[in-house]
Amino acid sequence: MRRKVILNPWANRGKAIELKDSILSWFSDYGEVDMSLTESQGHATRLASDAADEGFDVVVAAGGDGTVHEVINGLVHGDRGQTTLGVVPIGSGNDFAFGSGLLTDPESAIRTICTGKTRTIDLARMEDDRGRYVLVNNGIGIGFDATVTIQSRTITRIHGFPVYLLAVLQTIALYFQTPRLRIRLDDDVIEQESLLLAIGIGPRVGGGFFLTPDAKNRDGLLDSCTVNPVGRLTMLWMLPKVMRGTHVKSKHVTMRQNKYVDISSNLPLPIHVDGEIFAYPADNVRRLTVSCLPSALEVITPSG
Repeated sequence: MRRKVILNPWANRGKAIELKDSILSWFSDYGEVDMSLTESQGHATRLASDAADEGFDVVVAAGGDGTVHEVINGLVHGDRGQTTLGVVPIGSGNDFAFGSGLLTDPESAIRTICTGKTRTIDLARMEDDRGRYVLVNNGIGIGFDATVTIQSRTITRIHGFPVYLLAVLQTIALYFQTPRLRIRLDDDVIEQESLLLAIGIGPRVGGGFFLTPDAKNRDGLLDSCTVNPVGRLTMLWMLPKVMRGTHVKSKHVTMRQNKYVDISSNLPLPIHVDGEIFAYPADNVRRLTVSCLPSALEVITPSG
């Protein structure tokens, strides 16, 4: 069994590099392993693609959700990956690991990679009006949610979930836009102003916000959460509900499940994909299409 580890040394605000020697040691109990460190944004995608071409049986993303996102985009060509994914979740949020039932302790995660079972998971393909496309493994955020991700990049002195919580509070204070969206969901079309539109393959984003709490990455469906324009006091009232996933009962929220979503906007859209910024408002992206890719990738999990 040939295993390739792609380690992002900057994951969790640079703390991941401290685990490099331990990761190699834990893997050594199960045979040889090859490790490469990422050097820049997008490098993990190139490393994963090369590893797949070189015939590695398992490619391991050691880092956070951004690392997993890049590795998956290197492993999958077309609508299905040919190489199995392993994950050592050592990032800030680790939402993909949570939604996939993976263990978050690094040593236990490595034991799972070497002794666990594989199962297939769904992905999604997102394309904008410029022809840029990307594969999605956990979630897409449009509007308020994406602005939180952008704001979180300005916070440097704290780590983990508190970063995202502080970014939410700052965005509540600063974000005003409610673009008018035309949303096609399979054969249905709706038009409305929206504070937020989240599309989830997994249930959680930002390390603790359950925007699409019922999403499962094995059901062949995209879960979406549309939030109507609301005031700041209502946003604050809804915040703890989003952290528990009980906001789905609010009159301000509509939850749906579909295989295909097409979004058009009268305003430029801030967009994040798997916690990575896909578009700033200045990029002037006004249309997206998102399609589910059922059973697109094999992942090693504790129980298969």
